[in-house]
Amino acid sequence: MSQPNARAGDNQALKAFVPAAELFVLKPWIGMLALLADWLLIAAAFVCAARWPHPVTYLLAALIIARSQLALAVIMHESAHGLLLRRQALNDGVGQLLAAGPLFLSMATYRAGHLKHHRQPMLHDDPVMAVFGMGDYPLPRGKLARRLLADLFGVGYFISACKFARGDYRAIMPKVDKSAGQVSWEICSMLLANGVLFGLLSAFGHPWLYLGLWLLPAITLLPLMGRVRALMEHAGLPAHADQSQNARSIVRPNGQTFFFGPHGIHYHIEHHLYVRVPFYHLRRLHEQLAARQLLPAANLYGGYIGVLRDVSYPALKPPAA
Repeated sequence: MSQPNARAGDNQALKAFVPAAELFVLKPWIGMLALLADWLLIAAAFVCAARWPHPVTYLLAALIIARSQLALAVIMHESAHGLLLRRQALNDGVGQLLAAGPLFLSMATYRAGHLKHHRQPMLHDDPVMAVFGMGDYPLPRGKLARRLLADLFGVGYFISACKFARGDYRAIMPKVDKSAGQVSWEICSMLLANGVLFGLLSAFGHPWLYLGLWLLPAITLLPLMGRVRALMEHAGLPAHADQSQNARSIVRPNGQTFFFGPHGIHYHIEHHLYVRVPFYHLRRLHEQLAARQLLPAANLYGGYIGVLRDVSYPALKPPAA
């Protein structure tokens, strides 16, 4: 099977590059182990919070659970690209039930918007740019801090929910035709996943942990982590046919990527160039591209703090033209 071409525009060097064929090979057991690890980490956080009730324990558990919720969203992302399991129906079913459903998300709706994002990232009708409000970067550092604090305190979540309810994104989000059965399945997946979670916590005498350590992080810490991740990926970069120019990558896993870039999503240039490469091969793809100096050095970072610094500026010092 021939390998997909890079989304490289007129970058002839990138067009001539051919990744190793094995980087496109799906290994479903790795994806399923990653999904299992996410849920085991969630379970461990709940157990620690129940076993050692203390504000510090609750805070650490909330951080781990929010990070794992972001990791589930990344698994949903893999499933939306058809990279989780080989059989499409099984890929979509597992992605909805065990990744999207627990977060009250529809993978089919997400897939439609996300694939549009991949076709022409950072244009005015890019769903990712609109939803995360990335059209005005770089911006003053104080304004960025207010946005991050709004996410942390749940304000950003409710503002976004209101915008979706009002239909603010209707013009840019692709219409998804769903059968009544598909809609029912999505709702059932949300209710089933969250019902099982609440039921298990209740059975062990800790029902309030569902509210305090599942729902609360999902509307506070998760949006914060999601925004930081999204800013790293594209904020302040131009629309460009060569998609190595309008994305960033964190060049190696570290403590920051554990929280903000799970499952290799921090190799974002590589993902945009070759969307058919599953997450567990992105590091090798990065190494192959880097060895040939095919990645723009200005878009490579060691961590998220450097990105936040570069997409903002002190109030009295506007960005250079």
